[in-house]
Amino acid sequence: MTSTDASAAIRVAVLGEWVPSQLADVLALQRAEEPETAASLVESDAAESMNESVRDGFDFAVSPADLKWPGWVCEPLWHDTLAVAVAKRSHLLVYREVPCHELLRQQIINARSSAGEPWLAIVHQLLEGEPTAHEQTVSTFDMAMTLVAAGYGVAIAPAARLASYQCRGIAVRPLAGAPSVVMAYLLHTCAALTEPQERFVRRVRSVS
Repeated sequence: MTSTDASAAIRVAVLGEWVPSQLADVLALQRAEEPETAASLVESDAAESMNESVRDGFDFAVSPADLKWPGWVCEPLWHDTLAVAVAKRSHLLVYREVPCHELLRQQIINARSSAGEPWLAIVHQLLEGEPTAHEQTVSTFDMAMTLVAAGYGVAIAPAARLASYQCRGIAVRPLAGAPSVVMAYLLHTCAALTEPQERFVRRVRSVS
């Protein structure tokens, strides 16, 4: 995308290892409705973005965690429900929704890279006080999904986070009794936004 006014370009940082699918819809909407204002993605992780000089490199950020940056607003953006990832031949597929008591009999595989995401606290609340058969923690979400697909256990995450893995040997079922969770937050400065930026925020909020 190009813009006749480079200063009007909108830079969106994507924090963490996962990109919400809604972001593609937002960028497509921006391109269709306001092609003269370019929108670009900036790769950055949450740790680096704590540095104020790094934050000068973008106008907005989409984060899986509720971050507290001085001078920035962090608002819940997209919601989802918790789901269970299982191997495609798992006996848990007999359930339309997987009950917690069945889940607790399985080895639960966690990803260290998701440790700071708020939905994980909801998982812990649902399982609080319940003994699990086994738990395993691996470094990345991709590695966790690889083990799930191979039948080594199950994983819990927002349904949208699991959707792209269904073509990689994963089946997904809702987690019974799980509340709605926030899976993405929008961050922007407390300072007044430009008109193109305000219109971009409206487009972001219009996508669900």
